[in-house]
Amino acid sequence: MKIGIIGCGNMASSIAHSIKQSIEAHLFCYDIDLDKANRFSQAYGATKMNSEIETAESSSIIIIAVKPKDIVDVLEKIKDCISEKIIVSIAAGISISKIKDVVGDKKIVRVMPNVNISVQRGVMGICFSEKVSADEKEKIFYLFKNMGEVIATDEKHMDAITALFGSGPAFVAHFIESCVDAAVKLGFSRQESLNLVLTLFEGTVVNMKNNMLTTQQIKDMVTSPGGTTIEGLVEFERRAVKGAIIDGILKAYERAKNIL
Repeated sequence: MKIGIIGCGNMASSIAHSIKQSIEAHLFCYDIDLDKANRFSQAYGATKMNSEIETAESSSIIIIAVKPKDIVDVLEKIKDCISEKIIVSIAAGISISKIKDVVGDKKIVRVMPNVNISVQRGVMGICFSEKVSADEKEKIFYLFKNMGEVIATDEKHMDAITALFGSGPAFVAHFIESCVDAAVKLGFSRQESLNLVLTLFEGTVVNMKNNMLTTQQIKDMVTSPGGTTIEGLVEFERRAVKGAIIDGILKAYERAKNIL
């Protein structure tokens, strides 16, 4: 499989890392920042190309991993050399129709991954244009399935996936950070606090998944009448913590719909 990656940032690096861990593929890469492209090439054994066009011409699957504001410029450069190749965009908020406006009615895939693909625990939404055949869809699923959970969806849900799962690691990290700060406030060292809080989150998730527990069941298992847990939960409710989290995700969703 010949895969070209245009843009060598954090998400592209996570994708390349997962590809090299799971499948046989020849990677080609290009970035306008030559130092970044060199580091990417050395890290993942990718052949560094001299332009977006060279990368596209050398590849059967072209992953465009640039910022949303730059994707139109990249598409303009490669539109005459993509032919029957598959274009995979990971740009938030850029619809298949917007890509078609530049390159025409081609084989286009939208994927919204998150950074956890680097440890094969990502969550990815994926949708296809009409030109992508069933066999080609299988090929794309094969490419991404070892990076985590892949959700085939209608494009209308991609902005929600962007807000929930693309932005999600930052939201989870923010809540973890709050717990770490609380532990420091209570007298633990910061490193000890981080280690303990990470174990807390990991243990809760494993417990829920292995024992098929709901969030309410976990809360019921921990919450004693008149105890410490209910005191904390009541304070969270008084401060509308759950509502603030929901509102934050909805704000991210509205931004995803209007990224450009």
